[in-house]
Amino acid sequence: MRWQQQSRSCQVYLLAVYLVAIPVALLCFKAKNSFSLEWLLLTIISLFVSTINIRLPKLSALISMGDVFVILVLMQFGPGPALTTYWIDSAAAIGADLFRRHGFNLKGKIVAHRWAFNIACCALSVWTMCLLYKTIGNLPLTYPVNLIAALFAVAIGWFFINTGTLSVALSFWLNRSFWSVWREGTILYLLNFLGSAAAAGLISIFYARAGFLIFVLSVPLAVVLFQLYHFSIEKYEQAQKHIAELNKLYLQTVEALASAVDAKDRYTHGHIRRVQAYATELATRMGVKDEKELLAVQAGALLHDIGKIAIPEYILNKPTVLTETEYEKMKIHPVVGANMLSTIEFPYAVVPMVKFHHERWDGNGYPDRLKGEEIPLNARILSLVDCYDALTTNRPYRSPMDREQVIQFFHRESGRAYDPAVVQTFIDNLGQIEAAGKAVPLRSTDVWGINEDTDQTNTSARPLERVQPIVAYGKALNAGSDIQRELYSAFEFARADFQCLTPTEIFSFMGRRLEGLVGFDAAVFYSADLAQGTINATHTVGQESHGLKGLCLPLEQKLTGWVAANNQSLCNLPPFPDFLKCADPQPTFQISAIVPLNRYNEVLGAISLYRKDQSKFTEEEFRRLEIVASQTAIPLSKCRKEIDEAHLLVDPLTNLPNGFQLYLMFDQVVTDATRYEYPLALLSINMDQVKSIRHKWGHMSGGEAIRVVGQYLHKELRETDLLIRYAAEEFIAVSSRMSRDGAENLKSRIQNELDHFRFAVRGQTEISLPVSIGIAIFPNDGMDLESLLFVADSHMRQDRELRSAVQRGTRSTRTSY
Repeated sequence: MRWQQQSRSCQVYLLAVYLVAIPVALLCFKAKNSFSLEWLLLTIISLFVSTINIRLPKLSALISMGDVFVILVLMQFGPGPALTTYWIDSAAAIGADLFRRHGFNLKGKIVAHRWAFNIACCALSVWTMCLLYKTIGNLPLTYPVNLIAALFAVAIGWFFINTGTLSVALSFWLNRSFWSVWREGTILYLLNFLGSAAAAGLISIFYARAGFLIFVLSVPLAVVLFQLYHFSIEKYEQAQKHIAELNKLYLQTVEALASAVDAKDRYTHGHIRRVQAYATELATRMGVKDEKELLAVQAGALLHDIGKIAIPEYILNKPTVLTETEYEKMKIHPVVGANMLSTIEFPYAVVPMVKFHHERWDGNGYPDRLKGEEIPLNARILSLVDCYDALTTNRPYRSPMDREQVIQFFHRESGRAYDPAVVQTFIDNLGQIEAAGKAVPLRSTDVWGINEDTDQTNTSARPLERVQPIVAYGKALNAGSDIQRELYSAFEFARADFQCLTPTEIFSFMGRRLEGLVGFDAAVFYSADLAQGTINATHTVGQESHGLKGLCLPLEQKLTGWVAANNQSLCNLPPFPDFLKCADPQPTFQISAIVPLNRYNEVLGAISLYRKDQSKFTEEEFRRLEIVASQTAIPLSKCRKEIDEAHLLVDPLTNLPNGFQLYLMFDQVVTDATRYEYPLALLSINMDQVKSIRHKWGHMSGGEAIRVVGQYLHKELRETDLLIRYAAEEFIAVSSRMSRDGAENLKSRIQNELDHFRFAVRGQTEISLPVSIGIAIFPNDGMDLESLLFVADSHMRQDRELRSAVQRGTRSTRTSY
């Protein structure tokens, strides 16, 4: 790091070391010294030997063989020559290390303040060794005990001065605690200094007896020993590098596995990587320092949602709030994930994080309702940051919270959903945690191949569940004269009695109206093919609509297919799922507005508007689109009737669906009712007097009576109900989300109205059209159509007998069944 990048405390520390080292260096040179030819030769030898050095694992520090010669020079020639030799050896060692790692490309690799720090540390170390050598050596000890004691003191003193000053500096540079840095190099440093002192003592003894030529024998031996030491360190570094590569591969494999969830759940893309960054930062702030614990946090954060692989895609990708039943299904993902990972022998505790990251501090979480500190700390941390990312990212059904709202939320939930200590640490360090999330390196394209837009925000998410229709549509209609003219034109067209229009002609007219009502780059009119279970792009409008016509999407899937099948609109969502099977280059639309083209519970298709930029559709624009879609469905349904009649699915007398449609649709209706757990009411409605009308007034009057009753029932039922002409004088009504009480109320209203209905059969003759009604409720009275029809028919016969008895005066009260 450059000087400007250092913290203020680090800069102050370095300046203090520099200032203290200056007078100490002067003291070294003022002491009794001998700068002789032998010193110069010894320094030259040490210069070459110093290039043999070892870089300590994980630390920016070197161990050099030149240390032996520094102690030797100190013993023979004094502190001044020793300091000079030390400086030369340090420069040679650092220069050799830089050359080995970077070659001749040393630009920007030499940092001045680090060189100055090394020079200052040399002065402090040499003066300390000199004082200890003289003090211990002058003690009244016999030879060679005094020499051994003095050299041991020199080694220990050098060890503490050198490692102490260096560890403080490294703790600032590496942003770690002093003790964690100091511990990592302790053994190697101590061995080096003790070994160097011992070697220097031996050489000094031989030097006193054999003279300078002793170096001819001692230097090669020392080099061989040091090379063996160097070899062992290299093996250690290779093992550490291999372990680091395995850990990296481990996490990359884990990340690839976790990306399977990202691939299913597009709307939370990037969630697991942000959660990993948040969890790691928060765990560090909570005091988690152990490397294995931090690796567990990283792996657990990546895999915490792996169980979502077992969740149906229609739930994961549902663009609105989940129902209660869907939420219950979603809640199984922690257990599924834990079971999936339990067969993998992780070297750290990952499975508990995955299983318990939805537990609550107050014990109301899932799956095991753990409470307080029963929940592992890592799972408590993951639970909070998982929620934090969900609150601060855009979801289709709501806007992200701002910073103050997030803080208030976690203050409220402290002690309830989350560990108070974790919450407090999170809030105290929110700035650093936010920075960690922003630093997450997301790929320019995700696993879908779609460009990321990390700046996308949603400040006006439409609350789909809380719309006030009168207000919302009123604003859309009360616009300028041009807007009103286009809407009025669509209204008139929908109600014109055209007999030969095709769907394409209808779409073409309505597409031109849309261009005057809403801004878009492309509009696609999809028509439904129920036989194939698809919707097809029949007509396109707009400058960027090329290549979209003919696009085929499955019902219930993608965005437009989901809208058409579920009769629910979507606005301001990325439309990429609609184009995943398009040929390259795929459309690059960013925003969509999609509404269904359905009428009387019949799936007709959908209209999709797309924009290439990030500008969202306004509420008024979206409402106008819905109005155009509803008006388009009116003439479109007329076209579809001819097709349905050709397939014999509509009763020609009443223009109602016939019994074939009931059998074709009922399984789908029951599937939906089972999935979302709501009741179905099946009403068997039988006209009591059709036979007598035909006998007395003729078959035409009987047929007209059936048609009139069909019209009345169709008007009284909801648009989402299904009315079938099932037999000659029998109708079947299927009402979704209707309880038995609701069905009884509907039955009473229908019977009362038809009992007082006046049907003109001839001239001035008017009669009533009474009906008997039987009710069956799914699933209470049966799970299949035949069972429900049997129960409803039985109740209808009981109702007919009861009504006949009341009319004859034999019974005066009604009983319920």
